[in-house]
Amino acid sequence: GVAAGRIRPGADASGGDTEVAAMEDAEAETAAETAPEAAPEPDPLAGAAAQCLAIAGPADAGVPAAAVDAASQKETLARAAPFCSKAATAENTDPEVLFHAASVARASGDAEAMFELLTRAAGAGLGAAETRLGDAFLFGVAPGGQDIKAAVAHYQAAAELGDAAGMTTLALLHQVGQGVPQDAGRMVALLTRAAEQGYHFAQFRLAQVYHRGDGVPGRADAGLGIPDKARALALYAKATEAGNLDAALALSALYSDPGFGLSDDPGEQVRLTRIVSRTGFAPAIARMGVFYETGRGVDYSPEIAAGLYVKAMESGEIAFEEMRAGAPFAWDKATALEFQKILAARGLYKGALDAIVGPGTAGAARALAGG
Repeated sequence: GVAAGRIRPGADASGGDTEVAAMEDAEAETAAETAPEAAPEPDPLAGAAAQCLAIAGPADAGVPAAAVDAASQKETLARAAPFCSKAATAENTDPEVLFHAASVARASGDAEAMFELLTRAAGAGLGAAETRLGDAFLFGVAPGGQDIKAAVAHYQAAAELGDAAGMTTLALLHQVGQGVPQDAGRMVALLTRAAEQGYHFAQFRLAQVYHRGDGVPGRADAGLGIPDKARALALYAKATEAGNLDAALALSALYSDPGFGLSDDPGEQVRLTRIVSRTGFAPAIARMGVFYETGRGVDYSPEIAAGLYVKAMESGEIAFEEMRAGAPFAWDKATALEFQKILAARGLYKGALDAIVGPGTAGAARALAGG
């Protein structure tokens, strides 16, 4: 028989409406079979991992370019912290998430958690984590303190995984023979690999090798092609473009070094130095002062020169004896006078405004730096 519930009110139970009801039943069964399954609940840990990586970016154990704003880096890590720390509790989370969670732990002073997270990330094959573990052993923040042998092992693992920062540190260990044999060839090979990956610090250090022979016995090696001024110049330029301020300052100095063989280009020297000085790097600020004192590449201005010297000294990052590096031994009289005026206005200089930079002026200048 046909279930009573399937007969429409007023219909003949023995008539065609029973066929309609049967068709409706079949259609309902087909629709139930083909209906999409309900979407699974989103995984909160997977979502946190995605947020962590979106904010913090790729794992990078390298030295940040000096042009990178440290405050901005700190703010980025703070925004990523809750997501990275949450995602790191998952059993099989992305090793880059573990790396960032380790950075969060380090920032909070939890060395034990940092080491545990880095060990997990390194075990998953992340080269940047191997480099950070090497750093921990090299600088003594790993459990048990400094262990050069363990540091070298981690840097070697990082290099095998292609991590540019790990290669660079291993190269510098070969440069000085710390934990590994002193080996200029190995140093150059590792720095070259890292520099070719675009790592600014490797480019800068390799430029110094080709420029000055750093780490090379006798500062020259025909087999390695050292020195090579053209290659050094190209590497300094690449590092500068990547934001390395030490490279920019070195490149700037080469434009006034007749022994290097570059055409004297005051405008280019000023341009490069100004890039660095605007980041607050004291040696670059002081060098800009020299330009204004001597009128090299800029309009001569004793007032600006003296102001820049004071600003450089106030940073506490440069000694008075280094302040005028590259300037003539004798002060420009007008600049010396303006310098004394500023020191007197600060209450630091009590002597005569005579434009003679003697012990009294030097002592007042040192007081700017708290010394």
